[in-house]
Amino acid sequence: MHLKMTGTLLASMLLSMAGCAGGADDTQTSGSLNTQESAAQQCLNQFDGITSCALGRAKLATVKEGLAVSGLLAKTDGVSSTFTKAVKWEQRSAVSLGQAGGLQLAARDADQVVSTLRITPGREANTVIMAPTFTGSPGGSSYTMNIYRGGVLQGSSPQPAGMMITFTNWRDFLRWAEMHAWFLNDFDIDMHSRRAAADVGACVWRMGAENNTFTVDVNGKPVVGDEVEFVETIADGAYPYRHFTGIDVNAVASQFTIRSESITQPEGAK
Repeated sequence: MHLKMTGTLLASMLLSMAGCAGGADDTQTSGSLNTQESAAQQCLNQFDGITSCALGRAKLATVKEGLAVSGLLAKTDGVSSTFTKAVKWEQRSAVSLGQAGGLQLAARDADQVVSTLRITPGREANTVIMAPTFTGSPGGSSYTMNIYRGGVLQGSSPQPAGMMITFTNWRDFLRWAEMHAWFLNDFDIDMHSRRAAADVGACVWRMGAENNTFTVDVNGKPVVGDEVEFVETIADGAYPYRHFTGIDVNAVASQFTIRSESITQPEGAK
């Protein structure tokens, strides 16, 4: 399967994910999705082609702005989006984290989690810690961090599997977030994708600051950017994903409103 996904965070950042190396399996296990939905307390079909289910003790409610998610008090609380063989997913959300809050996003194919991104406030003001994980290689894949500003690459840095990155001077990050994610296959190259052809099949998470910038260490030097990209390093012999079936967002937050959400299915999918 070929996993390509991207994400964005609203007034303060852009999140994306795009592609993952893993086992070759074109079947979708609908039973596992049904099991997850039945285990959730509440499921709604607010957005076309997407079933949104509350996780943990979270509650969902339709509001004027979209879909409100409340009761986000523990790391197990959140919202799960399930759908059929998507190659692109996009969600715009308003999230208020607070200093003790945090987000974790997980891309999955049925019950298999193929990549995650954990986002937490740093100890210092206006700092954010991001920790991507990728499952394409045994023990986790290494990755490359790319920093952009105004669409122009400012620097790249290889990182070992499990490496956490600290960003400074990222103001307003804790108040609002907008998230987008999508999978890009070999024939569906999106304008947001700046990856080389050799990266096709890799998981990619992307986040950006809207109307703002951040600072991060790249090879021992401070670099200013407005968008960061984490690109999985594809191991030899790995199989690319072709689609994905869900995005889980767990959060500790005082506010989480999904303003819009959409998916794109592979060409020819019913």
